[in-house]
Amino acid sequence: MTDPHRARRSLVTRLFTVPLSPRALEDRARRRGRRVLGWLAALIPGLFLVALASALADAWSRRPVELEPRHRAEALCFALAEPPRFAPPMRVEPSAAVVRRGFPASTPPAIALQRVMRFSDEMVLSARARPIGDYEVADLWLRIAGPSGPEYWLIVCWMNGAELEVCNFRFEGMGAVLSDAQREWGTRLLARVLVAKHFERDVLPKVRLRVEGGRTMPVFGPGA
Repeated sequence: MTDPHRARRSLVTRLFTVPLSPRALEDRARRRGRRVLGWLAALIPGLFLVALASALADAWSRRPVELEPRHRAEALCFALAEPPRFAPPMRVEPSAAVVRRGFPASTPPAIALQRVMRFSDEMVLSARARPIGDYEVADLWLRIAGPSGPEYWLIVCWMNGAELEVCNFRFEGMGAVLSDAQREWGTRLLARVLVAKHFERDVLPKVRLRVEGGRTMPVFGPGA
């Protein structure tokens, strides 16, 4: 009677001790090669679809889009990108905000701004307020301590009922004093945005911003 355990051992022993012929090695390599090619043939379409989907998603995220302003302060920043585009020799970075603090309706905009930003009088380089359209609008130059030195911000603000609306324009270029070039281009910026048609109550300026790469605010000057 044949011992089954011995038979299995004999089979295993033959597999490891009986030499394979060159023809058998070629056949085995050919079969393995066909299996690898079959796996690759099955994987390549999937990899291609993944790469295509990634490329399409990247292109979609970078496509130019048109943004509508959410409020008047944002609309003023967008208006600077309208032709002819504001193009100063220094970089100018705008931002816009609506501050809902429940200010008394009679609060002057510059006072409301100071309460929000908590800047001292020594930081104010110049300030003025004047009626434009349906609003009293204030513009201020502020000298603010930055991580690498002083920074100069031109701020435009006004009250909309109990809310403070603010446009900030950060001018690149550090120095002990506000430069003549910064003042000149600040004056040009104000001339572009502080016009009666931009300050009609309950009517936003009809501007759109065309942007790419997920940005939501224009930047002006070199490298913009």
